[in-house]
Amino acid sequence: MKFHLRVYDNFHYMDESEAYNNGEYATYEDALVGAKAIVDEFLEFNWRPGMKPDDLIVSFAFYGEDPIILPDEHGEYERFSSRNYVDTRAAEICKKLEFMVNH
Repeated sequence: MKFHLRVYDNFHYMDESEAYNNGEYATYEDALVGAKAIVDEFLEFNWRPGMKPDDLIVSFAFYGEDPIILPDEHGEYERFSSRNYVDTRAAEICKKLEFMVNH
């Protein structure tokens, strides 16, 4: 089974013309790494010194890229939720980048 990343734009919610494909992956785990990298890139690029995690989460909800993992056939696999990932990752990114700025 192969997995594909389809990336939607939260700023253009439900506008299929703004979505794009971001590769084909041999395993779900590889696709998951790709999906998380897309979200992490947005969070790191949009973080500003002193920014709180909740502000970064709101920014993602309005403007972030929202990857979904699609299998090429039916089967059991974990569902990736960028919203859930952002909720946990935003605090980690804020802490990491704030530390880097201050040291």
